[in-house]
Amino acid sequence: MKKLTTALILAATLLGETALIAPVRAVTALPELVVAGSVSVGSVSTVPAPGSTVQAPSSAEGQLLARLNQIRAAGVNCPERGPRPATAALRLAAPHAAAALRQASYMAQSGEVSHIGPGGTTPRVRAASSGIQTVSVTEIIYLGSRLDPEAAVQWWLHSPLHCSIMTDGRYTTAGASVVRGDRGTAYVMVLTSTPK
Repeated sequence: MKKLTTALILAATLLGETALIAPVRAVTALPELVVAGSVSVGSVSTVPAPGSTVQAPSSAEGQLLARLNQIRAAGVNCPERGPRPATAALRLAAPHAAAALRQASYMAQSGEVSHIGPGGTTPRVRAASSGIQTVSVTEIIYLGSRLDPEAAVQWWLHSPLHCSIMTDGRYTTAGASVVRGDRGTAYVMVLTSTPK
């Protein structure tokens, strides 16, 4: 398998609080991710000790999640679906980021834009294998040629289905992953409703 060059897992609350970041430099097997080395994205430049926290306002995942919560707070007019009212911010969670990382790693390596992952896994299967217990789970995905979180957000906003998902008030928790690989930069967000 080809090595992925950079990934960050955003695994805790952002937007005024701290976030736990686990950078991944070399991923050679998909179900068992290997953490090695350090990366430099924005102000994050080293692998933190287990359980430590760092500020990550400039990480690609942080940008995605902050932007999603801005959109939810303001409300938006989705194409073909009309106005979507403002709704509560999403609570960010580590299991969601882990589920997002699995699919983002697969997409960046394979170059496929798909909700079907390694071994035929689906968003629900990846969420459950990450410890998420919920009534409703969805993911939104994008594959671009460069690191540009706003390009992913704009694509989702111009898609009637993705725009509706992003602003759906039943979703209360989220996680994101952005992985740069040989076949592109994959953006994956996993959103769920209130846990069971």
